[in-house]
Amino acid sequence: MRTFSIEIKIILGVIFFTLMITGFERYQLSENITTQFENSKRSKNKLLLDTMLPILSLNISLGLDDANKEYLNLIVKQNKDIQWMQVKNKENQVLFQYPNDLKEKEVVLDGIKICGSEILDTITNQSVGYIKVKFSDDEYEQVRMKNKETTIRVFAVALILLGVLLYFLRREFKYFRKLTQAVLVYDPKLNNFDLEKSKRTDEVGVIHNAIVGMVEKIGSYTKLLDEMNSSLEEKIEERTRSLQKANEKLEQMTMTDPLTKIANRRHFEEYVENIWELALRTNTKIALVMCDIDFFKKVNDTYGHIAGDEVLKNVAHTIASSLKRFSDLAARYGGEEFVIVLYDTDIEGAWELCEEIAEQLKNPKNFNVNGIEIAPFTMSFGVSSVVPTKDHSYKDLLEFADEALYRAKESGRNRIITLEFDTNKLSIH
Repeated sequence: MRTFSIEIKIILGVIFFTLMITGFERYQLSENITTQFENSKRSKNKLLLDTMLPILSLNISLGLDDANKEYLNLIVKQNKDIQWMQVKNKENQVLFQYPNDLKEKEVVLDGIKICGSEILDTITNQSVGYIKVKFSDDEYEQVRMKNKETTIRVFAVALILLGVLLYFLRREFKYFRKLTQAVLVYDPKLNNFDLEKSKRTDEVGVIHNAIVGMVEKIGSYTKLLDEMNSSLEEKIEERTRSLQKANEKLEQMTMTDPLTKIANRRHFEEYVENIWELALRTNTKIALVMCDIDFFKKVNDTYGHIAGDEVLKNVAHTIASSLKRFSDLAARYGGEEFVIVLYDTDIEGAWELCEEIAEQLKNPKNFNVNGIEIAPFTMSFGVSSVVPTKDHSYKDLLEFADEALYRAKESGRNRIITLEFDTNKLSIH
């Protein structure tokens, strides 16, 4: 049995160690790129679903099937990587599917190719439906195949050139010691290979230059992969920014009353809870005003709902334009009822604001709708104010303001009633 010398064993060890290190570095780089792309794809799909769910929930809750179809068709049109989509309500009835001839499928959700989520009602947090979406994985496959091809090329180049090295190194072991040491410490990421091409024309010089060329190719492939990775990250960041902007726009839409363009009830509830916590920390008084248009039903019955909508817009504008500070908030609470949150305001300050609003409502110019002059009408106001404590919440203050509004309605309307939170003292203006 033939035995190999220590020299050959060392040479073989160096060669295979170098090959292993180079391949492992390249493999790790490829895996990192693929994993990063996979994670970004998963995040993008989740972000798209999170963006869609509030709109779907609102439309399903309101029975706006046509609006849902229009919105989902727009989503499909804007996201070319959607292969199919299906939306069902809680009775398992199909509300939307793309394409129209989509057949029922049993699928496993993985967050990348196939995503799904329950559609929860934003108020009750109960399920109102389910959505499933399948995305194209062409882009992912392209990245994976490109990484695989580049890795194979790196391994092939390294294997071929190192095989040539094995053939000649026995005669030039001393000469190759320096080269071997340089190869052992070589890191493609650091580009720390400092040997230049040899001027020798014999086999040793050829192998030396072949190693140098191999390193240059590895460096060029590494640079190419870095550029691909950088380009991919830029695309992901750009897509993420676009989705964030779309999400912010949708979030703003869900916080605004679509008719009057002021804050809606959801926005009010979030805001008043935050302002209550702020006032609790700073020991500052806040006031709450609930107001309601008197005999608004007569407007709809007499002039029609279109005119009634215009009146609601004008009243909302009158209330909003009367606020003096950035911390004040006016919101449509429901129907013809509005609510105002006033930070650092006592009950007298809130009463003065109500008087100002009531005075502005007397201006007939506010109620000229499409040439139809609607007689000025009045509002009833319920006001309460308190310095928050840990024993109460903003809901308690809201109940006091609502009780004051109820008493204003019961006592003849067109008046301002204040109800002291701490003393239950009632005042009528």
